[in-house]
Amino acid sequence: MSQTNDLYKLMFPWDEVLPASAEVIVRDVDVVGVGAIRKHQLLKLKAEREIILQTHTGFIPASVRAIYDEELQRTLQWLQPTRVIASKEFNFHDEVLKAFVRIFPKTHEQLGVMNSKLCAEYLKEMEWSSWLLQDHWRYFSGFIRQKFASKQTMVELVQWEWIRAWLEIQPFEMPPAGTKQLVVNPSLQTLKLSHDNDVIQRTEGLYTFVCNQESVKILERKIEICEAALLDLLNEDRAFSEERLLEMAMLEDIQPPLSKDDWRKKIEVLLGSSLILKT
Repeated sequence: MSQTNDLYKLMFPWDEVLPASAEVIVRDVDVVGVGAIRKHQLLKLKAEREIILQTHTGFIPASVRAIYDEELQRTLQWLQPTRVIASKEFNFHDEVLKAFVRIFPKTHEQLGVMNSKLCAEYLKEMEWSSWLLQDHWRYFSGFIRQKFASKQTMVELVQWEWIRAWLEIQPFEMPPAGTKQLVVNPSLQTLKLSHDNDVIQRTEGLYTFVCNQESVKILERKIEICEAALLDLLNEDRAFSEERLLEMAMLEDIQPPLSKDDWRKKIEVLLGSSLILKT
């Protein structure tokens, strides 16, 4: 966080450490249109501090200005800031680089002296096509894959950090209740680590990430082949009853074969991990 005219300006992603100041500035380029964890953080912050929203309307790209205006009005309705102040100065290049360090802390550390050159190349190629600073880095993992095709551990580190950053802000639409169906959590993201990764201290394998609606936290879990098969089945038709899913699972070519009771237990594990939801 930084200090501006005796007011604290929160920077996101935020560690949820409350500033001493009774009033806190948050910026539209960090909060307009967000959902998931960041919206939850802002609502908690609102209960503890007076929020001032700083806007950068004159700097928003013309290509997204109409959508920004709509999302700004929606954000004002639920955020209800004490007041809104307009910024007359904004250095996009500097701010987006600061956002990079917050989004990719381990990547930044691993790249070391290459950070400046690589970020400069990426920013030169990318047009600012969103009002959110964080969104500007959504293609960075692909950019790094092109630059370091032979360094899979580095590529996967960038993907790991981006998935967590993406899940932190996305507004997810939850499935309708009362259908008695099993569905994949709409926030589900997956990443296969091809090697043990010492930087994130994770072993080779397939990992899942979801935003849990109750705890409002990102849950990460390494899954087994049979669990991945269940997720694939649900993704095909989007929804099954539990019995129908069990019937389909019994047809899967999994070695060694699982009994129906074993498959049922795997479904319960996925439900408990919020990877699938019962509507």
